Amino acid sequence: MSTALVLSAGGLFGAYQAGVWSELERCLKPDLVVGASIGALNGWMIAGGASARQLIEAWLEPPDAALRRLNRDIVERHARRVFTAWEPRIPFGLVTTEFPSMRQRLFRTPGLTWRHLAGSSAIPLIFRHQRIDGGLHADGGLLTPLPLWAALEMGARRIVAVNVLKYRPLYIRAIAAAACRYARFSPEQPPGIEVIEIAPSERIGTLRQSIEWSRDRIERWIAVGRRDALGVLPSIAAR
Repeated sequence: MSTALVLSAGGLFGAYQAGVWSELERCLKPDLVVGASIGALNGWMIAGGASARQLIEAWLEPPDAALRRLNRDIVERHARRVFTAWEPRIPFGLVTTEFPSMRQRLFRTPGLTWRHLAGSSAIPLIFRHQRIDGGLHADGGLLTPLPLWAALEMGARRIVAVNVLKYRPLYIRAIAAAACRYARFSPEQPPGIEVIEIAPSERIGTLRQSIEWSRDRIERWIAVGRRDALGVLPSIAAR
């Protein structure tokens, strides 16, 4: 049975995913990895063989941390660095949102470039959209932060998902629902697919904090991810 690790969108809340991976790597060897937005960047590293220690170090000591606030240049530089430093060893897919149709697009290895990583992470009105295959592409988490559908399209029949945006504000969910209707997209999970979802057990921060780097917050989110992952390890190991 093909097992996928699926990582959600979530800006700097993605540090939580690094904490989760620090526990999961002991018992989970995914057959493929799928990510959207920050989940695509974390997922690229994990698919490339990055250990939890390396992933956590990348979060705690980012080269552009001194600038404190994410901007379009930092995101593109980070996408280039991650793309250059790691190469997936297992199938990897990332999701973007194509404009103006708002269509969700799955791109997979081989053939990805740093622009795919940057495009998947490009929050509209904040970061630059990326032109890929003649179209404009932005944040892959706009319609749904957790791209389970993409893992299924890649052949997964069992999914371990890390969703840092499971509990979004009501107005964000309303906007996403309207976008889904416009794009005629349904994020519902099909029956018969086993999904183990790991999500923050507490409110980890505000949307503003998700784009402003703080070492104290990064350390706390990593710690929360570790703690939450421990609660599901027995069920993952048993399977």
